[in-house]
Amino acid sequence: MMENLEDIFTAIKKILENHSSNYLAMDQTIGSQAKEIKPGYHLYGKKEVSLFGKKPKPTYIGGVIQQKHYVSFYLSPIYSHPNFFSDISPDLRKVLKGKSCFNIRKATP
Repeated sequence: MMENLEDIFTAIKKILENHSSNYLAMDQTIGSQAKEIKPGYHLYGKKEVSLFGKKPKPTYIGGVIQQKHYVSFYLSPIYSHPNFFSDISPDLRKVLKGKSCFNIRKATP
């Protein structure tokens, strides 16, 4: 079991990197106005999309940010494919905050 936040962040980042070949990978979120830069890794679709008349931009797919007391893992496809994620493990469901953000303090296999 991992309890070190850096180890958890690194493990999730490695998973995202292994699936990043078809995506635009960035260390910060596009348009972030955060005052403090935290370790992060984010995947975006390569095609820019315009919604509601706004300027076209890449679609956010998912990412990971190392926070002070936990690691946040974001997975946007949960919105578009909820049935695909209906069988999330009970341990993972416990750390789901909102619809697509998991705040992880310790990791189990």
